[in-house]
Amino acid sequence: MYDFTKSKDRSNTGSIKHDFAPEPVRGSGFIPMTVADTEFPAPPAVNEAVKCAAEHGCYGYTYADKPYMEAIAGWQKRRHEWEIDPEWYVVTNGVVQALGIAVRAFTDTGDSVIVQSPVYFPFYGAIEDNGRVIVDNPLVNVNGRYVMDFADLESKCARPEVKLMLLCSPHNPIGRVWSADELKKVAEICRRHGVVVVSDEIHNDLVLFGNRHTVFASIDPDNCIVCTAVSKTFNLAGLSCSNIFAPDPVLREKFKKAAHTSGCGCVPYVARWATIAAYNECEDWLVGLIDTVEGNYLLLKRFISERLPRLSVTELEGTYLAWIDMRALGMDHEALTKLLVEKALISDNDGAMFGKNGEGFRRWNIAIPRKTLEGALERLEKTLNSI
Repeated sequence: MYDFTKSKDRSNTGSIKHDFAPEPVRGSGFIPMTVADTEFPAPPAVNEAVKCAAEHGCYGYTYADKPYMEAIAGWQKRRHEWEIDPEWYVVTNGVVQALGIAVRAFTDTGDSVIVQSPVYFPFYGAIEDNGRVIVDNPLVNVNGRYVMDFADLESKCARPEVKLMLLCSPHNPIGRVWSADELKKVAEICRRHGVVVVSDEIHNDLVLFGNRHTVFASIDPDNCIVCTAVSKTFNLAGLSCSNIFAPDPVLREKFKKAAHTSGCGCVPYVARWATIAAYNECEDWLVGLIDTVEGNYLLLKRFISERLPRLSVTELEGTYLAWIDMRALGMDHEALTKLLVEKALISDNDGAMFGKNGEGFRRWNIAIPRKTLEGALERLEKTLNSI
């Protein structure tokens, strides 16, 4: 019903992935697999809703009204068996913004915040740019599948200066969908030591191969903030809208106060129309996207196993971001980036940007047409064979 075999030409649209690609490859027919948006147009129902918003023509201040909240609540209940109360809701203009707000709300200058590397790089900025200290609870790679080190987490949560944990669930870039049991252990440890959890669940709808996402607030609603958005699910990141939920009234008031001082207050006008349409009408479109990503991942894994056996791919349970281990090539991350950009004409993400334990890995955004992915793999094979 929906065509995921073709992409749109995004050049000259201000696209970060396309128009701000590395200078050596811009305009050269390079394959972009960096920023976590997809190469597919948003669902038709969303585009129609945006047209209606434009035709109405009054782009005024907008709030989270009843239709908006009902659309969000219906989606969370259907997809995640999570019933939300509209009172829990706080608007921000993106999950990254929400992370910084949470750091300011729940910690003081000089306090420490836990992350689990390798992790989405804005986590680091949200901490350090606000004068706080990063404490790393590194994930452990066990035969191509990452797990949490709970003993290390317990030890670090016990430090008196640690006040907050930024949890990535599902995890970017390593593609884990944390099980309910894993999240229960996180909740127990953090609660025991008075550490608030901010759960970035922006990829919560992009769960693959029969895995299931567990909302952190369904486990410990009194000690967390949950960050969601339509952006990754329906390729709407440019609308700058996220939906943050804080079930506990004390945490909610602290977060709302920090959000207010950061200038948050309105739902972006167009985002309101797009969100309602996406959550009410576009579930079947998401099914098609997930099928496409699953097929692309299987292609990627098979190709690397059969034709590039020096490399390996981490098991992908969620997101559309593949984590490829290229350490066996014996190249530092700068040389590897230069090789991929200038020789293979591939623009991807250097694993080092996600933490020191990401060095030698690459993150590929595989929410692209199958033929495009095949082309990238063939270019990679040709380039590596040439050296």
